[in-house]
Amino acid sequence: MDLDQEPRDAEGRNDHIRQRIRARLGHEHHALISARLVVGVVIILVGTILLADNLGWFDARYVLRSLWPLALVAVGVTMVRSPDHRRSRSWGWVLITVGTWIFLDRIGWIHVSLWHLLLPGLLLFVGGSLVWRAINGPPQAKPISGAGDHQEFVRSFALMSGCELRPVSRPFRGADLTAVMGGIKLDLADTRMEGDSATVEVFAFWGGIEIYVPPDWTVTSKVTTLLGGFVDKRRPTSVVPTKTLVVQGMVVMGGIEVKN
Repeated sequence: MDLDQEPRDAEGRNDHIRQRIRARLGHEHHALISARLVVGVVIILVGTILLADNLGWFDARYVLRSLWPLALVAVGVTMVRSPDHRRSRSWGWVLITVGTWIFLDRIGWIHVSLWHLLLPGLLLFVGGSLVWRAINGPPQAKPISGAGDHQEFVRSFALMSGCELRPVSRPFRGADLTAVMGGIKLDLADTRMEGDSATVEVFAFWGGIEIYVPPDWTVTSKVTTLLGGFVDKRRPTSVVPTKTLVVQGMVVMGGIEVKN
């Protein structure tokens, strides 16, 4: 056996890790350059328009009234190009769509105002999301081998009402929570989790969801917010995290709070 084989393998793994780190840093640097480029171009265009107005070439107020929606598109592009959480990219596409629609309406290519479609479109989106979740169901976690039906999956739907849940009788496997103009409180402070992770699927429309977790659980957010918010209010603790709770879903004009 070649005694130098193991050091060479270790060196190869280190080189691979360094290459991945350099690639990641290069991606973030490229995204940062793109964001600065877009903002810089917008500032140059505004300065050019104001200069032309001062020179008497055209009326800057008319041009700015027509072109200001493109600023929303520019901000959306920077958010889409950002390497941050996917919520930033989702909002970026929303700004791109809204800015493009308003700009086309300003120049006369579209004769339907976005504001006339906003409320009906929002209601269609929320209703469609509820129908989709009802038909397909949430992505439940797989049961632990040998656990059978001894694990608990919590489901709750609050419509203009409130409910409080505290599953403690069986090991927790996951949850599906929907709050429409109502509130849900899920207390997991005294709950056991058999596996290393569990998923809570959330949907809140004009409502709120509170989730209480034990001090040895860490929380990962994959929640998309639209005119709403996700707040992690857990207090610092010296306990080493041993479990992971994944909170994912969507919040529309509502809020999600995680506490311990």
